[in-house]
Amino acid sequence: MTAVGFIGLGRMGGPMATNLLKAGFRVIAYDPDPSRIVPGAEPAAGAGAVAQASDIVISMIMNDAILHQVALGPGGVIENLAQGAVYADLSTVTPAASAVVGRAAAARGRGYLCGAVAGSIGPATEGTLTLFASGEAADFETCRSAFAAISARALHVGSGDAAAYLKLVHSFIIGVYSAMLGEALAFGEKGGLDLGMMVDVLEAGPLGSKQLTLKAPILKGRQFDTPPSDIDTAAKDVDMILETARKDAMPLPVLSAVRQLMAAAQASGAGKRDIYAILEASELFGGLR
Repeated sequence: MTAVGFIGLGRMGGPMATNLLKAGFRVIAYDPDPSRIVPGAEPAAGAGAVAQASDIVISMIMNDAILHQVALGPGGVIENLAQGAVYADLSTVTPAASAVVGRAAAARGRGYLCGAVAGSIGPATEGTLTLFASGEAADFETCRSAFAAISARALHVGSGDAAAYLKLVHSFIIGVYSAMLGEALAFGEKGGLDLGMMVDVLEAGPLGSKQLTLKAPILKGRQFDTPPSDIDTAAKDVDMILETARKDAMPLPVLSAVRQLMAAAQASGAGKRDIYAILEASELFGGLR
C-alpha cells in the first residue's frame, strides 16, 4: 500500500486527504491543528515525521513562509524524505518560494514537484479538481495514481516552477473577473436594473462562462457569508502576483487597480466574505449601499 503523507488539512486539504483514503492509500497526516486530522488518517508529529513514513508527500498550505517552514530545515520534508520518494507541494505560492524548495530537493537528490489545483471546496470534496504540476516527468509518474484520487484531471505542465506561474495566472483571472463583473453589475443597478435579471441575461448570452454559471446563485442570492474562497485569500494571491511581477519587471496596471478594490472591501469588513462580494464595494462607491 502506497503511503501518502499529507500536510495541511484545511478547507481544501481535508477533503483531498479523505479522497486519498477512499482510494485505498495509507495517509499519514499533519496539521498544526490536530482536530483537522481526517478519520482514517494516521497523525504525525510534524512535517519531518510525515516525510519519514511516506512514499509521496503532498502539502496544501497558505503561503511562502509556511511552505519554507514545512519543507526546509532539519524538521522539514526535504531532509527527511526517503530516497525515491517525491514531495509535491500543491499550494498557491510564489514561483520564487517554490524554486528555493526545488533547489533544496535537488541538492539532496530528492524528487520535488511544484504543483497546484484549480477548483474550490466542492471539487476538492468530489475529487474533481484540475491538478497541474511541473518538475521531472518521472516524479510526476510516481505521483500519478495519488493525483488521480484527488482530481478529475492531472497535467504535467513543464519543468521548474511553471506550475506556480500557472496557478497565479488562474488567481489573476479570478481576481480581475470578479471585480470587473461586480463593477459592471453595480453600474447596471445604478441604472435601475435588477441584479438577478442581469445575471440571468449574461449567463444565457455570449458572455456566459463556467465561472459565471458557478457563481450565478451566489450573486443572485447574495450568498456571500459562507464562501469556498474569500476576499482575504484572493487578496493574498494577488499580492503574490504583484510581488512576482515586480521581480520580473512586468507591469500589471489592471490587477493593481483590482487590488485596491479588494482593499476597499477588506476595509469595510468584508474580507471573510466570498470573493464575489467585491460587488458590494462597487455598490458602496456608487451610493447604492
